[in-house]
Amino acid sequence: MGSRCTITLYAQAESQAAVAAGDAFKEIAQIERALTDYDPSSEAMRVTQAPLGDWIRVSEILWDVLDRSEQFHALSSGAFDPTVGAYTHLWRSSRNEDRIPTSTELEQASQSVGFGNLDIDRHQNRLRVRVEGMILDFGGIGKGYAADKALGILVDRGYPSAMVNLGGDLAVGDPPPNENRGWVVEIQSGIQRHRQVRLANCGIATSGDLERFFVHQGIRYSHILDPRTGIGLTEQRAVSVIAEDATAADALASIVSVMGKSGADEMKRLFPTVEIELVIGESQSTE
Repeated sequence: MGSRCTITLYAQAESQAAVAAGDAFKEIAQIERALTDYDPSSEAMRVTQAPLGDWIRVSEILWDVLDRSEQFHALSSGAFDPTVGAYTHLWRSSRNEDRIPTSTELEQASQSVGFGNLDIDRHQNRLRVRVEGMILDFGGIGKGYAADKALGILVDRGYPSAMVNLGGDLAVGDPPPNENRGWVVEIQSGIQRHRQVRLANCGIATSGDLERFFVHQGIRYSHILDPRTGIGLTEQRAVSVIAEDATAADALASIVSVMGKSGADEMKRLFPTVEIELVIGESQSTE
């Protein structure tokens, strides 16, 4: 998933820990094979490349993530949208050419974006794509989902005191032995001073452009795109979310990154038990 993954767990013996961690890494690899849009042979890519009008039965992994994504899409009025891939692929190719997409290119890509362009058969776990060029991009939820599933494997194997860190999206289990206050987690926004929290049995996600951004003609464009416009964010924002699981934390962090303060306020209203922190930088320009 383009990120470093670390698994920490407590076991009676190192050999036991190695076997359990290996099973968790295998689960992450399976999820990546289903969701990634970097591999043309992944399940997500094959679904959208199928002939228009054909119903495609999908795996439990893809169905589960798409179902959660649809819920967050509705709650965010489209600020979260896994069909945004035509935009993200356009920006990837444009960055390689040291430019930003043209208005014509953005308009063309917009024809392939939109949850309404997917038909969903909930009785048979099938999808049907209505438009050419659609690309599913689960970058706003996939890492959190994979972290949750990996932690679930560890718990099922009998190792509840564990933590999975997938590129800054964390799924946190029971506290370490003799430390009932929880795991120590440092939150880095890149804008303000780091802070530490103690967590257990929850998920935490961070979203922002601390490391991934593109500067063109003095304007700093985030790798995070607004699905409603196809434009990379130009206001520097750093979001951290602590929720009941890493899947929700990942999606909510993505939503608030796109929507800014209004999104933070709305998500806090909809999810009163979730902790959301939004930090906004000073300027969009590097000059």
